[in-house]
Amino acid sequence: MLKLFEKLTEIPGESGFEEKVIEFMTEELKRNLSDVLVDSMGNVIGKIGKGKKSVMVCAHTDEVGMLVKYIDPNGYIYFDLNGMIDERVLLSTKVDICTDKGIYTGVVGVKNRHLMTAEDLKRPITHLELWIDVGAVSQEEVRRWGIEVGDPIVFHPNFKRIGKDTIISKAIDNRAGCAILIDLAERMKKKKMDYQLILVAAVQEEVGSRGAKVAAQTLGPDMAIVIDTVPASDPITPPQQATAECGKGPVIRSMDVNALGWGTIYSKKIRQKLIQTAVKNKIPHQKDIFRTWTDASTIHTSGKGIPCGGIYIPRRYSHSPVELVKWSDVEKTADLLYFFLKDLNSSVLEDLIRKI
Repeated sequence: MLKLFEKLTEIPGESGFEEKVIEFMTEELKRNLSDVLVDSMGNVIGKIGKGKKSVMVCAHTDEVGMLVKYIDPNGYIYFDLNGMIDERVLLSTKVDICTDKGIYTGVVGVKNRHLMTAEDLKRPITHLELWIDVGAVSQEEVRRWGIEVGDPIVFHPNFKRIGKDTIISKAIDNRAGCAILIDLAERMKKKKMDYQLILVAAVQEEVGSRGAKVAAQTLGPDMAIVIDTVPASDPITPPQQATAECGKGPVIRSMDVNALGWGTIYSKKIRQKLIQTAVKNKIPHQKDIFRTWTDASTIHTSGKGIPCGGIYIPRRYSHSPVELVKWSDVEKTADLLYFFLKDLNSSVLEDLIRKI
């Protein structure tokens, strides 16, 4: 799974431009599953087993990124954001511009410190004043290379293992979840089940969980589990804001909500069953609520309503070129999900989806 994870992080696939990730996920799932398709949104859907009841497991394929907005006469490229990015992480960062003619690496430019005034230092950073330098000398040269307005831009691949159990990379959110889906397909393919398991690698989570919404509406599962990452504690964030810690296992969530009101109150029954599964199998785990949203936010209100559970992987430095995760947390998340689904049957499932 680690090798798969590294390959997944290297693939460019920002929201709405996940084609290469879709191709990879389709190929990998087909190694273990006979029923794999890609829907009109780009969601990759794999099915295992048959039964009257179904469980959807969802992880998103997209990463945050940017789009080419303007190419000035001197060949500098201006951009807009695609997903939630703190502009401070962009300064002097290597990025890849993905075109029909290939990938071009550039660097996000920033005003030289020697030239900055005291007033410059006080002003907040905005992406509207940043640019990308690809080494071109004119707009005409940039266009000859095939770079056009609307082309996607992602952080340059930089996967690296540090310490004993730590990985830093772009796109850990949520290629870790994608790796777990592939691992789950291999583990579950020969299991006897009296329910159908549906694996969904969803698109466009970072811009409003759009792909998961379409998949849930189309598939109409009886229950869903969402696999994603969650911001973890760091030395300067108050613990009441970020309670999850890297290295202490998967996070089982009760609720999330953001400033716009998107979010999920997760099924109490599913949450309790996940906790029971973790305890039974001696898997270290954490509990949280968080100010964010995940694919569960659009899944749980689809159709007649779909009870959801959430298992999340703690990671630091969210939506940056160097997100950080403990590999043991990824492995334990995969284990918790597998043991939960392995022990599931139609009668247990019937109880979990019943509100009272």
